[in-house]
Amino acid sequence: MAKSPAYRLQVLFEMREKAKTEAEELYAEKKKLVNIEQKKLEEMREHLKGLVQKRQDKKAEYAERTRRGEYTVNQIQGNDRHVEKMKQQEAAYQVEIDRQQERLQEAERVAAEAMDLVVKATQDYKALEKHKEKWSKHVRREAMLKEEDQVEDIAQAQYFKKLLLEQLGEE
Repeated sequence: MAKSPAYRLQVLFEMREKAKTEAEELYAEKKKLVNIEQKKLEEMREHLKGLVQKRQDKKAEYAERTRRGEYTVNQIQGNDRHVEKMKQQEAAYQVEIDRQQERLQEAERVAAEAMDLVVKATQDYKALEKHKEKWSKHVRREAMLKEEDQVEDIAQAQYFKKLLLEQLGEE
């Protein structure tokens, strides 16, 4: 059987395959960044919970020791300032958490864009892949028909040769 012809869009096919692979790699990279930002946000939220718990514990400790009369008025005021300072630190840390939330949202937006590129590249690749499959079937069908024609021509030539030999043998 003869060598099948080269697919005329093979270069484009390879380019689309490469674009699809690159888009998938880019998406994986962006998704990894989303996961890192998400983990950082969760760690920051846990840290904030710890800060709040620490403040509540200190407040309870100060209240208990004040109730027992262990503090002077100046110490009580100092304790109140300390608790207030802890609240301010929590508020400042909450601002950092909000910034981290924004970074996470931006990373998710970028990852979504990368996923859109993956979808588009995959669609382009699949369309060309389907075209290549149809072309390949067409080429095989044409080769099979050509082969059938050749077999038919050979059979016909043999028949006529046999017929000619019979006619020559009878005369």
